[in-house]
Order: sequence, then C-alpha cells, then structure tokens
Amino acid sequence: MNLKQKLALRSTLVCAITLLLVFGSIFYLAKSFTTNTFYSRLENRALLSAIIFLEKDELHKKKYQEYEKRYLNTLEQETLQIYDAHNNVAFVPEIPSHPVDAQILDQIRKKGKLNFQADGMQHAGLFYQDNQGDFVIVSSGVYVTGQERLYLLKIILVILFLVGVLINYIFSVLVANKTFKPFSSILRQVNTISTENLNSRLPQLNKPGNELGDLTLTLNTLLERLEAGVNHQKHFLRNVSHELKTPLAAIMGEAELNLEKERSPEEYRQVLQKIVKNTAELNSVIEGLLLISGLANKTSHVKARPFRLDELLWEVLEKLHFKYPDAEVETIMEVEDSEVLQLHSYPELIATAITNIIDNALKFTDDQKVTLRIALNEQGRVALLVQDYGPGIPEQEQEKVFDLFYRGSNTQYLKPGHGVGLSLTKHITHFCHIDLSISSVPHQGTEVKLVFPGA
Repeated sequence: MNLKQKLALRSTLVCAITLLLVFGSIFYLAKSFTTNTFYSRLENRALLSAIIFLEKDELHKKKYQEYEKRYLNTLEQETLQIYDAHNNVAFVPEIPSHPVDAQILDQIRKKGKLNFQADGMQHAGLFYQDNQGDFVIVSSGVYVTGQERLYLLKIILVILFLVGVLINYIFSVLVANKTFKPFSSILRQVNTISTENLNSRLPQLNKPGNELGDLTLTLNTLLERLEAGVNHQKHFLRNVSHELKTPLAAIMGEAELNLEKERSPEEYRQVLQKIVKNTAELNSVIEGLLLISGLANKTSHVKARPFRLDELLWEVLEKLHFKYPDAEVETIMEVEDSEVLQLHSYPELIATAITNIIDNALKFTDDQKVTLRIALNEQGRVALLVQDYGPGIPEQEQEKVFDLFYRGSNTQYLKPGHGVGLSLTKHITHFCHIDLSISSVPHQGTEVKLVFPGA
C-alpha cells in the first residue's frame, strides 16, 4: 500500500468517525425527542382521564368540553388504569396483561409523576388527589408512528453514512493524487541521476514555508555531498594508485635487477635493505590512508582517556630522537599549572599528529633546529607551537599543505615523502576538536599551532 492510498484511507476513516458521531447524535436526539413527546401525550391522557372520571361531576360543561377537545387524542394500543389508595383498580377494569407493580405505584405517589417503560410499552403515571380520595392514574401506549419514523430515520442515516464515506474516499484519492503529483515528479527526476551525472540538480522552488521547496533543497544538498564524496573518491583513488606505484616499482625494479645475475652476500644485503625501506614507506602510506579513511567515516576504534600533554610530548621526542639523533629541539614550558596540562582526548592520535608536525619541521630544516612551546592562548586554552627555521612555505600554498598527497613546490624534489602526514594531521585535529593553524614566512621558517579544547 503506497502513501497515497494510506492518506486516502486515513482521511476516509476520520470522515467515517465524524459522520458516525454526528449521525449518532442526531438519532439519539431524535429518539429522545420522540420518547419525551409521547410521554407528554401519555401524561395529558392521564390528566384527561382524571378529569373524566374524577372531576366530571364538578366541572362546568363548557370547561369539560374544552378539556376533552384539547386532550382527547387516540393513542396506539392505549390502556388506562386508575388505582385507589389501596392499589385496587377503580373506575376502569385492570388490564390483566399490564398490571402495575405496587412499588412503582408508591414511587408515583412520592414523586407525583413518573414515566417508565415495561413490557414493550411506555407508561405515564400521575398522582391525583380528589375529594373522592387519592388516586394513581397510569396511561400506557405504544408510539407506533414514532417508532416507524425512528426506523426510517435510522435507514436514512445509514445510507447517508455509507454514501458520505464513499464520496469522501473518492475525493480523498483525487486529492492525494494531486497532492503527491509534485513528489512523483521529483522522484522521477531523482531516479534519472546516477554517478555519471551527479552534477544535475532538482529545480528549486523559492517559496517560503513550502515543503516541496524544503525537500528539493535537502535533496540538492545531498546530491552536492554525494558529488563531493564521489569526486574525492575518484581523486583519492587516482592519487593512491600513483603514490603506491612508486614504492612498488622500486621494490620490483630492485628485485628484478638483482635476479638477472648472481650477487655477493653484501650486495644482496643492500638490495634487501632497499626493499625493506621501500616496503616500510609503502606500509606507512597505507596505514596513513586507512587511518584517514577511519577518521573521515568516524569509524576509528581508539578510545578517549585522560593524559598529560607534556608527558605525551616527551614520548614523541624520544621516538624522534632515533630518527634525528643530531636534531636540536628546544622545549619551552610557559604553563606552570600542571592541572591545565591534563587533557581528555585521544592520546595515540594526538601523538601521531604531533609526530608528523615535528617530523616535517626537522625534515625540511637543514640545521634541524626546532622550537617547541607550550603556552596558554587568549582564551586560557593550552596551545602547542612548533617553530622551525627552514625555507618556509609560499603564501599561495599555505592552505594546500594539508591536502592529501600535496607537496610544496620548494621541497617536493629535495626531500622524500608522499604528502600523507599533514593531511592525516588535519583529519586527526578535526576528529579531536583541536584548532590547527599554520603561518609561514619564506626563507624564515614556519610555525604550526595546535590549540586543544578546554576541559
């Protein structure tokens, strides 16, 4: 069942419930009015009977004729019973099939008047005091005409109910089709979009408060994200294939070259060392790409935990010392409160980001001098500044250094690398909510700044 059919059926259900309540109320009010009207006629009949049997001898002839003309109306299946103070029938013989219970007679005497139903008939009881004694007059009858009218009204209401529900369903289907026609058009247009034409967009309805406009805007935004993701994936695969070919080609070339003739053990050792080096580079690139993918998709399995920034920095410097044993790293600590250095984040990821930044600073600085500073910024947040004194980065390239596989024009042929480290650092800082900025002056050096989130 599609949405249009559901909407039509639910609208019909609401209409059916509404009609049921309205027609039910009409029938109830009509029945109550008919019943009360007949009870009123029975009461008038009882009063006339009292006049006929009890007051006739005391009334003026003209007055009696007036009462008789006013109240004497023949009722269907009419019965009349008059009971004295001892519950004995007086004046009118008791009808055996409709005797009145003594308790009901007592209630009539107490209340003065009582309407009730019994044996399929309606009864009106009246307590009448006369000079001849106290009497209870019970007038009974069946309102056949009223029941016939109620039955006819019931049939009419049932027919109107069914017709009304049917008409409502037909109109609901028509309205639903018209309402969902623009949505069907949008769906047809969306179905024509594939990976080959992701640049296509749905026509935008610039009407405030229009649900179709909101829908097309949302779908266009989704298409923009999909297009950006697909283009990024294509670019990523193209660059990955290019970057992985270089170490793989070097490994294969070294292996094939040395398999052409016998080599000495020392030569084989050198070849294996080159293969190990190229394999390590290849493994480093793959691990970096996998980590970037995990961070971009928020599927990294690392867990946040508390750590101290200064202790993490010492661990990073200790590992880098083996790679750059002659490096001169000056560390300046401007934060005296040790509690401020206590952070809660992902220390393994942050260590990787800091390692990449310091490694780049040492790699592209000829004298391998780097200054590290831990300080507080204007907002009181902990910041780590990494300053090198290398060739710097041209101003037009400073925003590109964090792009995947990008290498600066003044260093790409001087130092080995694949352009993965700083891109990975950018993803890590974004994942850990760390503010990352870079400033550089050509021929003077570069400063990278990390501002960690507050506690």
